[in-house]
Parts: sequence; C-alpha cells; structure tokens
Amino acid sequence: MHHRHRGPRLVWTLLAAGMASLALAACGGSSGDATALLKQTFSGSHRVDSGNLGLSLTINPSGSSTLRSPITLSFGGPFQSRGAGKVPQSNFNVSISSQGKTGSLGIISTGTNGFVTLRGTNYPLPPATFKRLESSFTQLESSPSGSAGSGGLGKLGIQPLHWLMDPKIVGSEAVAGTDTTHIRAAVNVAALLNDFNTFLQRASSRGVPGASNFPQGISPATRTRIASEVRSPTFDVWTGKSDKTIRKLSIQLNLPVSGQISTLLGGLRSAGIGLTMQYANLNQPQTITAPASVRPFSEFASKVRTFIQGLQSSLGAGGLPGGSSSGGSGTTSTPGTSTPGTSTGSTGSAGSTANYQAYSQCIQAAGNDIAKMQGCAPLLNGGR
Repeated sequence: MHHRHRGPRLVWTLLAAGMASLALAACGGSSGDATALLKQTFSGSHRVDSGNLGLSLTINPSGSSTLRSPITLSFGGPFQSRGAGKVPQSNFNVSISSQGKTGSLGIISTGTNGFVTLRGTNYPLPPATFKRLESSFTQLESSPSGSAGSGGLGKLGIQPLHWLMDPKIVGSEAVAGTDTTHIRAAVNVAALLNDFNTFLQRASSRGVPGASNFPQGISPATRTRIASEVRSPTFDVWTGKSDKTIRKLSIQLNLPVSGQISTLLGGLRSAGIGLTMQYANLNQPQTITAPASVRPFSEFASKVRTFIQGLQSSLGAGGLPGGSSSGGSGTTSTPGTSTPGTSTGSTGSAGSTANYQAYSQCIQAAGNDIAKMQGCAPLLNGGR
C-alpha cells in the first residue's frame, strides 16, 4: 500500500503491463476432456484484436487489528489493436480500494500518444516515455518463444500446463455473453514458482518495462519455503466452446503470515489472495480517442512529488503512514503515528525513513525526466 507514490514509474509500468496482458489468450481445436481442453486453450496463439480487458487482484486479510477489509487492485478497459508490433489503442483505469478509501488513475493510449488522467484532469505522457513503451511492446511481440506453441506467456517463461494438476470440467457457463466450458485444476506451487523465476530472469531481455527494478530471480530455498506455506491453491479457466479461447481465469490461494510481517500488520495471521482476468466483447471494435483537453505533464509530476514530500515529512516525524491517498477522489488521509506492534525508534523505522528521504531527493532531482524517476526506485529498499 505504501508504494503508490512511485507515480510516473507506476504509470509507465501499468500501461505496458496492460498491453502485455492482451497476449494471454490462446486457442485450440475440437472438444475433449479437461486435459485436452487445457492443451487446446494454452497452445498456439489466437487473434485477439479488440475487446474489454479486466484484471483484479484481491487480498483478504485475516486476524489483523489494522487491516479489517479486503484490499483490491483493479485494472482494465477497452482496447483496439493497430496491427502487429504497434501499441494498441486503449483506455484503461487503475484503481485501488482499501479501508473504505478508493483511488484511481486513468491511462489512455491512442496508439501514437499516451495520457494519464488524475482527478478528472488529463496529462500527456512525454514522447520519450511513450516511445519506450512502443519499443518494449514490439520487442515482447517479436521475441522468440520459449517453446513451440506457448503463445505470449511462453515468451516470458509462463507455461500453465507445467503446473496445473488434476483438471476437471465443472460445467458450462456464459461469460460476458459467450458460452464457455469451466475447468478447475489444482496448482503445483513449486512448478509455478519455477515458471515465475524464469519470468524474472527473462523480463529484461523480453522488453518488459520496469524489469530492471525486478529481482533477477528467486533462490531455490525461497521457492521451497513459499511452496510449503501456500494453502489451497486453485486455478479456474473458462474457455470458449466454439474457439477454445480464454474468456476468464481465476487463481485463488491462502498464505499464512507470521513473524515481523504479522506484527507490522497488526497481528495478521493469513491472507487470501485472488487474481482474476476476464475478456468481454472479444474482437468487437472499440473506439478510443485522445482527451479533448490536457494540462502539462509537469503538473502531474509536481503532484506526485508533493505527495512524496508529505510522506517524507510524516516519516521524518517518526511515524509510519497510516492512511492512504485517493487519486480518484482527490483526498489524502493524514498519516498516523506508529503501526501497532512497532517502535518509532526502531532500526527498521529509521532505515525506512532514510530510504524514503533518499528516494524523495532523487525524485526531486529528476525533474520531469521519467527515466531518471524510474532509476530512483532501488533507493526505497536501500539500494543505490
């Protein structure tokens, strides 16, 4: 929750992530049992030219005295392809909701220009930023696949057939007006983490924006520990009856929480995590237009810096942020004092304060240069 102040870098990364998500669908041939349907669904590439994409990540905390309601991050909107190697047109909205507060940010691409919308005001992305987005999208599309027939996910090392187990056909359901077959499978978490590790290793070379700030991999010991802690993971996919193209997918799991993280989050015992993706109006034309009026991007960057300075001030006073900023409503709650179970004089708090101060100074020195702003991110973790 405390990373939303990365503003411009987040805009850049989320816009590109939305573009990359359009490569998720795949197709196949005739009907069959659950295993055959999964192979048909996740093999080969499918023509996905337009539609309405929806992504939702929900974290449902349990046992915390401070986190009493789900945290939801959603991303989605209409998109329209402009052809191979070109950034699609899109009008995505990013929103986050927690503790009764909601913030949102609009991200628009006409295919040749990009814009962000905050509190009803539109700002054009700098041409250099959009150019990097276009270059990354082209690289992601043209990079060689990790294995034959793996589609866009395979290029990044994600192979669902590697970690789905015991699939079963649940039934037939309509998703956004399309008849689908609903398949449910268990998840081999260790194999999933292996794929995720491959993704982290390939991200930079495959043109994923912001990948330079990702970890370069997950150690075998860490993967083993995570796999042993994840509870009840399930995977559901709804594939079109006529074309075997994904219309919806959902991943659900439960993660126990203990130690320092539990203490910092008010005694949090576990977190239920759900990720859902859905297509609507697939391959139906969408109209995306540029905003009628815009303000200079420097004003948007200035608002981000002002928020960071406020955060820095609250940390400098010895407090940890207790509230949240709502970009959509234009309200910012007042940061609280210390989080229950922590000491304002602890080494961890002092370290966090120093990190945020260094990050804030870096952001201010960057001016309106997005690339320089992106380079400040490692400072949040004490990097250089």
